[in-house]
Amino acid sequence: MPMFEVLKQVAWRSPTLASFEALSAEIDARFGPPSVRDLDSNGVGPFDATMLRFSCGLEIALWRFHLTTRFRSIDPDLEPSRYEVYSSEVRDLDHIAFHLELAVARMTLVTDGSGRPLVHRTPPAFAVMRTDDNGNHAEVTQVSSRCEADSVVARYERRGHKQSYWIAAMPAATR
Repeated sequence: MPMFEVLKQVAWRSPTLASFEALSAEIDARFGPPSVRDLDSNGVGPFDATMLRFSCGLEIALWRFHLTTRFRSIDPDLEPSRYEVYSSEVRDLDHIAFHLELAVARMTLVTDGSGRPLVHRTPPAFAVMRTDDNGNHAEVTQVSSRCEADSVVARYERRGHKQSYWIAAMPAATR
């Protein structure tokens, strides 16, 4: 699991990049309680903000709205809330999803005026490789960011098997 620091505020601005629905308990279990509660959204109702900085430097803000899109109050213990995703600079959806521990398929992407998403899928840039105790090499997975590759290697190495794991850059032609 990637290491992160909870922030009280951020110094950057971002458009809404994506949204998803989740029970607040699911997000709180991963990242702790919101950094700030009951902020005013200027028209969409109150929201809580969870602001995080990950070990790779990426900062993400999640806004959990208290109301449905029809302005009905949500009971966060019983029904999913809508979360909006903001990011310090990275527009790589796979990298953001990795840190949020969410499948990309759970997210609805926000688009610009011409219909293009504000975040994009990034082709894999790294392969996590395994060498077994017989010297055979095998690819374990492909990922889009170095921090994700480092995390996958660390997770496998914690298992204590005889295999060794390492990271290989993907050739530019396959990206």
